Amino acid sequence: MTEQQSDQHQRPLAFSYVRFSSEKQRRGASLERQTEAAKRWAEENGYILDTSLTLHDLGVSAYKGDNAATGALNGFLKAIEARQVPQGSTLLVENLDRLSRQSHRKAARLLEDILEAGVDVVTLQDGKRYTLKDLDEDPLTSIMIILTFARGHEESLTKSKRVKHGWQRNLEQVKSGTRKRSKAIPNWLKLVGTMDDGHFEVLEEKAQVTRELFSRFADGDTVWSIAKDFRDRGIKTPRGKTFASGNIYRLVKSKAPFGILEIGRGTKNDRTVFDQIDDYFPRIVDEDTQRRVKMRLDGIAQRKEGNRIVNDPKRKTHGILTGVIRTTEGERCVCRKGTDGSWAYVESVKRRWVASRNVIESRFLDGWSEIVAAHDTESGPEVNDVEAALAVAVGDADTITERLKSKQLPPRVRSTLEHSLLTAQANIEELQGYLKELRRGQALASQEAPKDISEMEPWDANQWVRMIVDRVTVIRGEKKRGPERKTMLVVTLKNGLKCRIGDTELMFGG
Repeated sequence: MTEQQSDQHQRPLAFSYVRFSSEKQRRGASLERQTEAAKRWAEENGYILDTSLTLHDLGVSAYKGDNAATGALNGFLKAIEARQVPQGSTLLVENLDRLSRQSHRKAARLLEDILEAGVDVVTLQDGKRYTLKDLDEDPLTSIMIILTFARGHEESLTKSKRVKHGWQRNLEQVKSGTRKRSKAIPNWLKLVGTMDDGHFEVLEEKAQVTRELFSRFADGDTVWSIAKDFRDRGIKTPRGKTFASGNIYRLVKSKAPFGILEIGRGTKNDRTVFDQIDDYFPRIVDEDTQRRVKMRLDGIAQRKEGNRIVNDPKRKTHGILTGVIRTTEGERCVCRKGTDGSWAYVESVKRRWVASRNVIESRFLDGWSEIVAAHDTESGPEVNDVEAALAVAVGDADTITERLKSKQLPPRVRSTLEHSLLTAQANIEELQGYLKELRRGQALASQEAPKDISEMEPWDANQWVRMIVDRVTVIRGEKKRGPERKTMLVVTLKNGLKCRIGDTELMFGG
């Protein structure tokens, strides 16, 4: 054994856990700050910083416990249970609320579970070490832990209430016509003035593209031909992307060209509209075109319902993961029957063999209960709520800024307004910081997922899989013969959460 190997064998291990919830923190220095602090602590205290476990929950909420339920922290807890993390190791976190922002009871229990497994926790911000001995023998430590977690939970709860209040206030103002809902408007419109007293102007060049698209769709042109013509002419989508058939479908389902503002929750592909405001936008598509577009969309929906896989014997799939399974390179896979009569998943283009159907699906079915639990996880307010609250905060800041431009303000009024502007800007920063976290709380499928799909026919099970799963990425270990080869599935749900099932030690380099 070399001197270096002996040193590594004798020195204890430290593991760095990094979590933040907002996209702004990702763009900033949060990751680098937490990572560098862990390296510095390990060097100064004689520990080896183990990097075989990637303990990063970037943009993951701790308010509802997503990081401990399905995130990287969950993987660390499982590694402890599997004794892949030796006793005497130390988990490094910036502060305790990186572990959890749940209620103090749940958060303290999570910390106790880690300590009882023989792993100490060190908070890098203050250098405090938490051990099981301290927890048992020092009541003040337990009290401090409870107070720390209670404060973090209260901060998240306050922000959640602020978002809901802002959303309700914004909605009431929009319905009364005293305020615009958001600066996020169709690309053929321009907001002139402020959110409080502004109005929309039509940008005719862009509006004409939308009119043409709706008119051609109403006349029966195929979405493929419309998209190809727009591509050939160099016309981009409202988001600046190249036109494709799916873009056409999404655009013609919008009611904004008819002057209607739809209010709802969810993602662009899974959105529930619960209210609408007529004449909110200037109408750019006439009523006759609107009627014909609706008739065609209704006809498409009826044909689509009649052609569902479960109702068409000729299209019954033989794989429960059809439509969602991918390789680590992102290549789509399909279920195919081999010359020996066995079924396997292969790449859809190159036909490269990935794994037998039994190997992949057995692991997926074993983890189905975990997938359903993640599907049912509540992850806080939805993105529309946050955007609405953010719009209110930005509008308040804009209004105050406009008032401060006046040179006639008395000094006391100006001082008050300047203080209010600082408060509004801090509110904006907080809401922006939580936008990514709250974006994960999207509406799921309206039906409750079954607890067991193993006895269903493949095409029936596939319908449930497609309903709640966005993709399944297959990760395979070193080549071995037969079903003994290590296989892990990373299941990404439509609500943004992830589950790692199968041979999860692969994520730790096993």
